[in-house]
Amino acid sequence: MSGKFYFPEMLPPGVALFDYNNDGNLDVYLVQGEMLGEGTTPGQGPPGSPPLKGRLFRNDLVVNADGTRTLHFTDVTEASGIDARGYGMGVATGDFNNDGCIDLYLTFVGRNRLYRNNCDGTFTD
Repeated sequence: MSGKFYFPEMLPPGVALFDYNNDGNLDVYLVQGEMLGEGTTPGQGPPGSPPLKGRLFRNDLVVNADGTRTLHFTDVTEASGIDARGYGMGVATGDFNNDGCIDLYLTFVGRNRLYRNNCDGTFTD
């Protein structure tokens, strides 16, 4: 080890498979970390890259009349209202308020966040 990385930077972040929009297909949430070392800017990757934050991908599975399937994931992070910046460590899912919609609990180095599913494709921190 060169000593240029903090321990959390060497750990893999989390991933969740859950049906956030209740369409019967498993969607994907990817936890994203960020650089912590000296000379880095929190939430920023290499120049020109998108901000380092967790991403939510909607599963747009299509079952065709002949039984074949087309699988495509659409990045819906911005539309969802999830703005999870910071060094993400993990994710847990569950319906914490019993409204029938799956919520997200995100763990970070620092403050954790609970994103409440509004049952309309958006979340509230």
